[in-house]
Amino acid sequence: MPPLFALLALMLIGVVVVSLLLIRMRQSLLVGYFLCGVFIANSGVLAAFSATDTEAGIAQMAEFGVILLLFTLGLEFSLSELRYLRRLAFVGGSVQMLLCSLPVMLAAWLFGVAPPQAVVLGVAMALSSTAISLKTFQDMELGGSPGARLAVGVAIFQDLFVILFFLLLPLIFSGGAPASQTGAMLLLLVGKGLLFVGVALALARWVIPRLLHAVADTRSRELFTLTVVGLCVGLAFFGGMLELSLALGAFVAGLAVSDSIYRHRILADVMPLKDLFLTLFF
Repeated sequence: MPPLFALLALMLIGVVVVSLLLIRMRQSLLVGYFLCGVFIANSGVLAAFSATDTEAGIAQMAEFGVILLLFTLGLEFSLSELRYLRRLAFVGGSVQMLLCSLPVMLAAWLFGVAPPQAVVLGVAMALSSTAISLKTFQDMELGGSPGARLAVGVAIFQDLFVILFFLLLPLIFSGGAPASQTGAMLLLLVGKGLLFVGVALALARWVIPRLLHAVADTRSRELFTLTVVGLCVGLAFFGGMLELSLALGAFVAGLAVSDSIYRHRILADVMPLKDLFLTLFF
């Protein structure tokens, strides 16, 4: 049996059964998603239906969920809205990261942890889950409240910071690497980032609006949905080719189409897919 199909079947069946029980108990569905994930990942039930690597299948399924989640986040946080939130999100996110990571780094260093590992530990302890925050606000019908928008904005700042941090990890752990080698790695990193941003901005300004207009004129709902998913996956793939991040590419793809007149139609088409894969991600 194909491992991804076995994983999909077990996760969906388990989520439905556990969620029905939790609804009767008036508990959050997120608890059911987590319980199913813990059970499937650690009970060995998936290995009984597939002889291949099950951990790779779980990671791939979760990656799809994150990509679609970040794409819808980019749609909901348009470029104009990000300009409005930039001071609160970036300043608030910077203060939050510093207040949460610096004490952990200092404590780890005092207990004898090497500086690179202490930095990684401090950054990890300062992070929160954008997916959990967004899902919780939606369940409580608070997604449009100012506090929720600010909290999700700070969470997006964390996601962007983590992407940059992952790119800088080779420099952090380079140890006694020559200054010329470190400088070359940094220039390569900056070059990749500028190339990705430049291509995304060019597509958002000259290509994507014309493409969406042409597809909308065909009056084919199927082709429109296919085009939207193709844009999401295509920019995510381009970001992955540059060794940046699949999630970052999907988020930028959402931003690229967020200011178009088809924004609400795109959300209506993508939301069912996002909810499905987000459930599998949890």
